[in-house]
Amino acid sequence: MTALALLAGVLLAAPSAARERDPKTLSSYAFDASRPAVDRVEKIPDWLLKNWREADSNPGYEAYLPSKKERAEFAAALDGLPPRLKETLNERLIAFYFVKNLQGNGITDWVLDDSSRTYCTMILNPAAFNMSVSELLTARERSAFRGAADIAVEAGGDNGILYIVMHESTHAFDYVRRLTPATEGGHAKALGLPVPDGWDVWRSYGVPRPEDDFPARERLTFYGFGGPKLDAAEAPAACAQLARSPFASLYGSRSWAEDAAELFVARHLTCDLGRPYRVRCGGKVREPMADPRVSERAERILAPLYAAEP
Repeated sequence: MTALALLAGVLLAAPSAARERDPKTLSSYAFDASRPAVDRVEKIPDWLLKNWREADSNPGYEAYLPSKKERAEFAAALDGLPPRLKETLNERLIAFYFVKNLQGNGITDWVLDDSSRTYCTMILNPAAFNMSVSELLTARERSAFRGAADIAVEAGGDNGILYIVMHESTHAFDYVRRLTPATEGGHAKALGLPVPDGWDVWRSYGVPRPEDDFPARERLTFYGFGGPKLDAAEAPAACAQLARSPFASLYGSRSWAEDAAELFVARHLTCDLGRPYRVRCGGKVREPMADPRVSERAERILAPLYAAEP
């Protein structure tokens, strides 16, 4: 999930700080580029935690530091990423922050230095450590429906943190290297980048072209943000509509940034890690990467992420 709210303006710092902190400015953070990204797991600063509590209207967010076992599971997920993606995290990822009770699985946000180079922070939900990647993806898709929707994702028994690492790291790469025209509008505006009216199968950032859209998509919400708006009984129809689209998942149909991240999840699981990735819904099974429309888009859009050289 990209940043859902633009945390603009100057916000109050932690009591120990003499100056105010801007979450979009690199100097607000204790960034140490000499450490590999895997060693940048840090306690979220109090001032930043406060910002996100307010942005999501959720006072229950709590700082969390993973256990030794969880750190090992997290490191394994990072280690399996493609080299170009790991290189980008090593260069531009400020820190990984874990936050209990996070509404959603993760948040990747942009930060600029004095030269307008883009860096990122990443917030991850530690609840994923207690779920398999299949359970986590199933819960995510079911969150779009009221009641027990007949939808289940089979993506292997790996720890659920694998999904968050895959998805959020793609957003980080997109911010820094640009898989899509704009990962998030505020970032493009801050850099003075033009955002085209359309891109690939998208008529605009959050609206596909008519021939690639599907009726249920307009009512899709996830993780309790503004919904759910669909009844559980509507899940089979929504899945059937998705199967006729070029998107890897229901979640991937939200915007072109989520589309790119979900294409990487599908490709990384099946092609890089040799894991299954199939969705059972309403008695039917869909394997996203077995769909030529999805696999062609994944190979083309994600090509910079797999490039041997910058």
